[in-house]
Amino acid sequence: MIDPTGPATGAPNHLLNRLFISQMLQFSGAFETRGLFGGGAGEAQFASFLRDEYANRLADRVALLPTQPSRTPRAP
Repeated sequence: MIDPTGPATGAPNHLLNRLFISQMLQFSGAFETRGLFGGGAGEAQFASFLRDEYANRLADRVALLPTQPSRTPRAP
């Protein structure tokens, strides 16, 4: 979930940054269950919520996609 009061409010690419980071964290294997010390089915079901929250926090601090340029006309 995006915090509307966060520092990246109004950034057009914040959602894309968050989704990209979430997917990269998913494929990194950082949230895989840990054998006998894993949380079982509950951990597998709720790991995506933790991963998305990490991605949201990272997207507030890191801008992977460039911001859109301003739409001011160029001087001749």
